[in-house]
Amino acid sequence: MAELPNIHHLRAFALAARLNSVHRAAAAAHLSQPAVTQALARLEKRYECRFFERRSTGVYPTELGEIMLARVERALELITDAARRLSESARRTSQTKGGGVDRLATTAQLRALVAIARSGGYSAAARSLGLAQPSVHRAARDLERLVGVPLFERISQGVALTPQGRMLALRAALAFREIEAATDDLEEAKGLVRGRLVIGTLPLIRTEILPEAVIALSQRYPQASIRIDDGSYASQLHALHMGEIDLLIGALRQPPPADDLEERELFTDTLSVIARAGHPLAGKDRVTREDLLRFPWIVPRPETPTRAHFEALIGSRFMTGLIETSSLVALRGMLLKSDRLTLLSRRQITYEERSGLLKALPVELGDRPRPIGITLRSNWRPTGLQTAFLEILREKAK
Repeated sequence: MAELPNIHHLRAFALAARLNSVHRAAAAAHLSQPAVTQALARLEKRYECRFFERRSTGVYPTELGEIMLARVERALELITDAARRLSESARRTSQTKGGGVDRLATTAQLRALVAIARSGGYSAAARSLGLAQPSVHRAARDLERLVGVPLFERISQGVALTPQGRMLALRAALAFREIEAATDDLEEAKGLVRGRLVIGTLPLIRTEILPEAVIALSQRYPQASIRIDDGSYASQLHALHMGEIDLLIGALRQPPPADDLEERELFTDTLSVIARAGHPLAGKDRVTREDLLRFPWIVPRPETPTRAHFEALIGSRFMTGLIETSSLVALRGMLLKSDRLTLLSRRQITYEERSGLLKALPVELGDRPRPIGITLRSNWRPTGLQTAFLEILREKAK
């Protein structure tokens, strides 16, 4: 997790920008005027930007100040929403506190909570933050005492977050991502595009489109940092919710699995029965369902769209001897070394088919299109780099 500015400095910045006055911002934040002045100066030094024009009538955001303000306000709204939810939870359970996180929590405390949520324990969280475990434990427990609502619970494997802890961690993680994105926005405003894009993909989604889009983006913005993370649907959804990835590319579920997510279709795809080029069925003009039942299969994990297509094609009674994998590399290797069959899109074996290694069998599967597209957070505000990638991706998908 990147080093982040003091959340109290960000609050002072937002108040000064809204009220156009350091004096009124200090009163609203319950700080001294010199403290607010110092907070603004530190932020300007940190980002190497002039965020305010100082006039006799007050302080007014510059163009860069407005860019920063947009991200800061989104971040603070997330923390304020968390405070409201904690207060409601406290009232329901007759607890005396539950609020204050938006005014009193520190960046260090919230960073500790997010790290624990992502890594699943104090030790792993400490390693990810480069801190000693006692420091992370103390910050987390101080935060819990501050809000007055249980955020952690002991389990046999160590520690887990309560529902309130998960809620706060999610909003804090997204708030931090907004602040990280502010750096990208500010640099883009100065003509420098060297921000970050993290793309989540599902294990069997390899197509020509994604590599082409990433290469096109990197050629346009050679200083940009691009990362592609592969994982199961459940793990990628968690990463998307926590702001660890910016978007997820793969088969859409329709409707989205959560109210705070949206799906954008890129294209519809169809599945084919795939085998090695020298497979006993590869030379047939027509392959029947009975032919398919004679050979063992490699299938994706349960509860995936392709697995549902397989079960509809073969039937639930033919479920023995299956090899399950979410690895396209392993799947390719096993197909080439055996007479096993699988269901894949031909887009996923473009190179192997061109090279004469794998082949789509002539099987009538019926009209079973599946939508492929992007899943993203409904309230996501992409940076210029991320917007450019979405545009390139849509163009490549045509």
